[in-house]
Amino acid sequence: MPTLTVEPDNPRPGKIVTVSTTDACPLPDGAELAVRIRPLGEPIPLAQARVTPEPDGSFSVSITVPPTIRPGQAVASISNYWDIATCPEGASCAAAEVEFTVAR
Repeated sequence: MPTLTVEPDNPRPGKIVTVSTTDACPLPDGAELAVRIRPLGEPIPLAQARVTPEPDGSFSVSITVPPTIRPGQAVASISNYWDIATCPEGASCAAAEVEFTVAR
């Protein structure tokens, strides 16, 4: 499962962040991932970007922090990761997501 990072990690609403992977897993050729941002504890995403990862599964994508998001904790996630990837035996199948703080 990829580990995600958000830079900068304390953006204001309406600013662009970069969501990137570390510890990426290989994905099938032509795979397209949907990266979303939503407030922590809320099920509905407020922003989405699509990205085609490198052959090793790594990626970096720019996405705008929604101007309507409230300051506080938010989540960036790959919404369709388990639709594309397979979970090898003994590997974690936790969600591919990271929390970050939206500044005032």
